Amino acid sequence: MPDDDQQPALDWGSASVEDSTLTVPVAGEVPQGWSKRLKRVVERLERPGSGWGAVKVTKKQLRVDAVSAGSEDDLHHFLESVVLQANTDLADEESADDARSEEDQAMTDAFRAFGDGQ
Repeated sequence: MPDDDQQPALDWGSASVEDSTLTVPVAGEVPQGWSKRLKRVVERLERPGSGWGAVKVTKKQLRVDAVSAGSEDDLHHFLESVVLQANTDLADEESADDARSEEDQAMTDAFRAFGDGQ
C-alpha cells in the first residue's frame, strides 16, 4: 500500500470557484486507474437534489458544476469521501495483487488489460 502522503488528495488550498464551477486540484501521486475508480464512486454516490451539479474527474483536478452557496460543507464532505473510497479500493487491490503468485498476477494483468479498451 502506498504511503498516505503519496496517495491522491484534494488540494483545498488551491480550490477556486468561477461562474459557480468549483475546481479542486489533485495533489499527490495518482496511480493508474485512480481517476476511473473515482468516477465510478462519484456515479454511485451522487444524488439528485444536492447543492451542486455534475462532477468531472481528471488525473489533475475535480470540477463541479452548478455549485450553490451554502453547499460548501456538504460538497467538501462528499468529495473527500469519494477520494477516500477510491484510495481505499486501490490499496485493497494492491494488497490482493501482492498475495498472488507471479503466474496468477500475470494472468490477472492480462485479463484486466481487456478492460482498458472499454
